[in-house]
Amino acid sequence: MQTWSICSTPTATAEREMQAAEPPKIQDLMEYLSAFFHGMPVKLFKPPFQWQKWNKYDGAILTPPSTQHRIGLRTPGDRLFGIRCRASPDGLSPMQVNLDDVLDGLAENIPANAHSIMMLLDLDMYEGDGDIFTAGRAYGGSRIAAVSLFRDQPLCAPPGDGHAWPASHCAEYIDKLCLEASDEPPTKKKAKLQLSFRCARTGTSGPLDRAIEAAAQTTAAAEEEASSSGISRPARLDTAASTTAQWLGRTAVTMAHELCHCLGLDHCTYFACAMQGCGSVAEAQRQPPYVCPVCLEKICWAIGEGVVDGWEEDRGVREGFVRERYGKLRGVCERWDGRMFVGYKAWLDDVLEGIVERGDGVVD
Repeated sequence: MQTWSICSTPTATAEREMQAAEPPKIQDLMEYLSAFFHGMPVKLFKPPFQWQKWNKYDGAILTPPSTQHRIGLRTPGDRLFGIRCRASPDGLSPMQVNLDDVLDGLAENIPANAHSIMMLLDLDMYEGDGDIFTAGRAYGGSRIAAVSLFRDQPLCAPPGDGHAWPASHCAEYIDKLCLEASDEPPTKKKAKLQLSFRCARTGTSGPLDRAIEAAAQTTAAAEEEASSSGISRPARLDTAASTTAQWLGRTAVTMAHELCHCLGLDHCTYFACAMQGCGSVAEAQRQPPYVCPVCLEKICWAIGEGVVDGWEEDRGVREGFVRERYGKLRGVCERWDGRMFVGYKAWLDDVLEGIVERGDGVVD
């Protein structure tokens, strides 16, 4: 099954980067999630789940009978679940596993002292027969979730990382998307309006502006390094370290998104937010790692009301909790060089400075 976790159609550039990039380490992911869900412990589930041949019966209880191509998932309770598998329709993964079957195996193993449980797979996943792939899914009411890191690996990433956040807020890129979606040909008047919009943003200052500037400086530094080394890398400018960080970052954001569903949050329809729904890898990479003020309030109340003394009575306690959460996330971002983490740290710096100036824990 080791070959199932490797993208089948890499480009030459991506293949070179994949050889150097490292998959996300579980401890690094847990550190991010511990900061994101500040106040709620994040622990590694020790009893092992094991893959094995479906027809290898050695005393485990078979669940359910098999009439399709399956791989066996043996749970800590010694039950063997038949997980449907297939080749991916787009040819990127040699074999995908069905996430509903995986979640069935997970549902019976929620620890008594845990709110939720998540399984992280290096295999590609699908849900329905008509799906190409599914990066993650949570059944919030059942407190179970599964996430695949397969589609975030460098081999599968879209060209130029799909203008990943914070570059997704680049005015030139947004103009291009709007023109492509418009039925009308561009006119001088439209071009003038777009130019004036970009000029209007010049000199503005806020968390997003600082995130874009920090990420742009990181990209410029990578271009300069590549140029001075005589290396032509038009498609990607990442070093091995930043490629690893990008992979880690996108996987961590997806895991946080799915675990938020387990806390009762739905997809966000208000602002740019990590809780927005998405339908492709490129769209997922364009979304921010932070949650909007509405979803932030939901997360903090879901956690704080149950674990923080004085949560309901004292506004100062709630504001302090938000500041501590941002500080923990900033500490995680400081460790990594990828554009997402660099941009996120700059965003957090600006937010924390604003909180100090206003003397509260609210994000404007």
